[in-house]
Amino acid sequence: MLHYLLGRPPRVGVRPGALIDPEPDARVGALTIYRMDFGGDADTRERTETDLDAALTVPSQEDHRLTWLHFEGDVPAADLARLGEAYHLHPLALEDVLNHGQRPKLDAYRYSVFASMALPFTREHECLFQQVSLFVGEDFVLSFHAGTHDVFAPVRNRIHEAQGRIAHAESDYLAYCLADVVVDTSFEVLAGYNDRLEELEDEIFDNTNRDMIEVIHAMRRRLIGMKKVLRSQSEMLLHWIGLDHDLIHADNRPYFRDAEDHARRVLDLAEGYYETAGSLLDTYLSLASTRLNEIMRMLTLIATVFMPLSFIAGVYGMNFDTRSPWNMPELGWRFGYPAVIGVMAVLVLGMFLYFRRRRWL
Repeated sequence: MLHYLLGRPPRVGVRPGALIDPEPDARVGALTIYRMDFGGDADTRERTETDLDAALTVPSQEDHRLTWLHFEGDVPAADLARLGEAYHLHPLALEDVLNHGQRPKLDAYRYSVFASMALPFTREHECLFQQVSLFVGEDFVLSFHAGTHDVFAPVRNRIHEAQGRIAHAESDYLAYCLADVVVDTSFEVLAGYNDRLEELEDEIFDNTNRDMIEVIHAMRRRLIGMKKVLRSQSEMLLHWIGLDHDLIHADNRPYFRDAEDHARRVLDLAEGYYETAGSLLDTYLSLASTRLNEIMRMLTLIATVFMPLSFIAGVYGMNFDTRSPWNMPELGWRFGYPAVIGVMAVLVLGMFLYFRRRRWL
């Protein structure tokens, strides 16, 4: 699973909860911070910053009920530490944010709930996962994406347009909306796998190249990795549904059940595609075996036809003395050669008709 969850492992021997900046070659990209303040009596406010101090500045004289900070790219360890102090975040959860590649999981703390999720994307026909981390507090949501594209832009658009209950909902409902985006992205990625499997199904009936086995096997290996991650994600959402915490409201639990249902559907699709890839591999091996049997059958028939011909040619090619009374009389007969050729032709024709009658040809 670690091969599919892009990240950086924790350093050996470092104390738990230590925040250490990654090496330069392990960094994702420049940091972009999106801040939204909404809910309550004031208008929705959004701004984009690259500095944490500016992002933490509260809008003056405005009463917003909920603050959402989304961090895209690399978050410096010092900024994470400051966020931990400002929002009372547990250092172990902050360490998980910094060390990308965590499996999907849910941890409940006194002042917040931490969730780690896996966002799928495709690179060079291979599905990989980037980590998305969520902190849910009483009046705030912090989200972190270890990538370079704005994955939650649709959610911000819904807040601006005040669609449904999101513009006036609690923090756990906003967290559900973010989790739902992560889960539903898997449908788009798996659609690409479905198209690729259909292409392979058409190719195996025309392609006799042995590389097809490697292609199908690589597809199955990728799907195995996807299944592991998606199963953990489904279990994490199931845990979220039953979590007994003040930050999880009873009215919002049905929405988390819906997200878990989507996650289960995605997992079922991945398992189905894995079985399909296995069936394609079996089909290709069966076709290859059938082609080999056809070749062997034709070679056997050819060898069977030439076997009596070789016997006849061998007998008449021993060059005995034609003056001996024990010699074959055909060796001295002027029509011996065309007679033997004729016998061979009749023998071949007879065997051909016999093979056709037995449906061997």
